[in-house]
Amino acid sequence: MTDQAATAPPGKALVLTEEQALEIITFLTSAAEICLHEPVYYGTFRLVDGASRMIGMMLENNPEVSNEFFTAFKEHIDANKTSMMWDKPHYYDFLRSIAAQPAAELKRVRELADAEGSA
Repeated sequence: MTDQAATAPPGKALVLTEEQALEIITFLTSAAEICLHEPVYYGTFRLVDGASRMIGMMLENNPEVSNEFFTAFKEHIDANKTSMMWDKPHYYDFLRSIAAQPAAELKRVRELADAEGSA
């Protein structure tokens, strides 16, 4: 555990290196340009793939509070993201369902930080 992670409130520790952040930024910005030439649903794939890549990098740095969530969410994304190639209805249902999961985890992490701050 880094000194920063040891002193940070829940959910506030840094879990990406500058190099990892630049890799994600490069992926997302180059994907945006490619989307100009691809079918629309490829852009959605690139967004969820970017999320999965970022989560993978975060897991390399052992996030203290949400490690279990990130592990399960990445597995869920990776298991479903390529369904766009053979089962578009499933893929679209997957896309409609995934935003609620990190939103719920964000709420949980903020509540932990609030509880620690008022303790």
